[in-house]
Amino acid sequence: MPLIRIKSLPFAGDVEVNVALGILSQAIADATLIPQQHIMIVWEYIPAGHFVHGGQLANQQPSNSHPVLVDMVAPNFNTEAQIAAMLELIASSLSRTLPIAQNNIFINYTPAYSDGVYDDGHVVEWES
Repeated sequence: MPLIRIKSLPFAGDVEVNVALGILSQAIADATLIPQQHIMIVWEYIPAGHFVHGGQLANQQPSNSHPVLVDMVAPNFNTEAQIAAMLELIASSLSRTLPIAQNNIFINYTPAYSDGVYDDGHVVEWES
């Protein structure tokens, strides 16, 4: 774990989201020493015309409005500094690899609790 869910409007033109996700996964693994087999990242597109920001409707992903929306679920034993570092890492990696400004990324962290996650065929328990 972590689980990272990303949503955006469709990009104009060819944007290699799959490459960006691979780079992000490797960056998280390198920074946190979490094996990649425990890092999950999914990207979903919001249908054109289904995202209003600042009162404006958009059909494609702008660089500086209609933020890319990221939810990160990670164990609650991480410190505030570790969570902040992961949030910064996600934002910087996405902005370096995609046509999106770093200040146009919104990330929300949700803590996962011991005995509150089912993974690899069982309920996961960790010591806090």
